[in-house]
Amino acid sequence: MNPRLFPGRSLSALGALAFVTLLAFGPVQVRAESKGKALTGKIYVAGTQGGAQVATGEKVEALAIKSVFLAQGAQIETKPQGTLTMVFSNGTGAFLYPDTHLEVRGFSQEPFTASRTDLEIEPSISHTVVFLSHGAFAVSTSKLAAGSSFTILTWLGSFNLHGGNLVVESDSLGEKFTLLAGEGTAQGGELDLGGHVLHAGEQAVILPGAPGQPNIVRIREIPAADLPALEAAAAQAYAARKTVFFEQDATGEITAAPVVPVSIPVQATVSPSRLPR
Repeated sequence: MNPRLFPGRSLSALGALAFVTLLAFGPVQVRAESKGKALTGKIYVAGTQGGAQVATGEKVEALAIKSVFLAQGAQIETKPQGTLTMVFSNGTGAFLYPDTHLEVRGFSQEPFTASRTDLEIEPSISHTVVFLSHGAFAVSTSKLAAGSSFTILTWLGSFNLHGGNLVVESDSLGEKFTLLAGEGTAQGGELDLGGHVLHAGEQAVILPGAPGQPNIVRIREIPAADLPALEAAAAQAYAARKTVFFEQDATGEITAAPVVPVSIPVQATVSPSRLPR
């Protein structure tokens, strides 16, 4: 089943929830190719059900399996009963829950030589910044190249994923960062100067603080009752990574080649617990 997790919001509502202290967090610059051209990162749609769309510039279009679109600046939204699995051209997979809005604030990738033999290693250094306006999504990375970064921004804080499997949930009450594999650092907004290191099996719950005070960040073990649904979502993101192979042609253009056979669920049974009130 695909339960409606969060109140619906349109693409135009994104600005109202923007994490203002990080709005200037633009694309990270990377080393240019010898020809002086930077790679243009792509996103490949591995699976979708119930409706999803993407806004790139002034264009809004429905997403279908095997769709490919530019990563930088893309605003991706699932319908109230929709799900979406997708893969960045650096090999990172993502699964979007129903009624979720995700914006790619920055995606840069260095030139790479494709290897069809090992999809568990990132092909080159990349820097990813995404903003979760509302909803929930799971992300699964390969082993990141030295120097790579993957940052998730939310209206209350941020999470720097150093590689692994992560589920992020956000609504008007608060948010959760659940780390199923790997390591990362959660930060509860601009007043949380130190941050909180998370290891596999831990969850950061972030709630709004009092006016002028830091947001409340609580670190705990993943509740056993929530674990099956969270693992199911992460499995969707991981499986998506195996559905496509990215190559770079002589001009520097990144192309997506679907892997055959493709065998991932098109509909996940995920029902994470409500955020604490």
